[in-house]
Amino acid sequence: MPLRSKLLAWVEPQNGQEVLAAFVGGAATKRAPATQLCASSAEARKWVEDEAAAIGLPVEWLTAAPGS
Repeated sequence: MPLRSKLLAWVEPQNGQEVLAAFVGGAATKRAPATQLCASSAEARKWVEDEAAAIGLPVEWLTAAPGS
């Protein structure tokens, strides 16, 4: 079993109004994150939550990308 069985997620403002949603597996912080460009922070968070639910993992929300 992985050391950390959750997704580490964050959102980043982009281009004024768009928001980049991103996440990585808790045990794979060196990998490139999964990302989705969204119209709002709410949409970004929903996308991450939906992806996490699809694979059955909880989400830990971060203020920035791991290691930044």
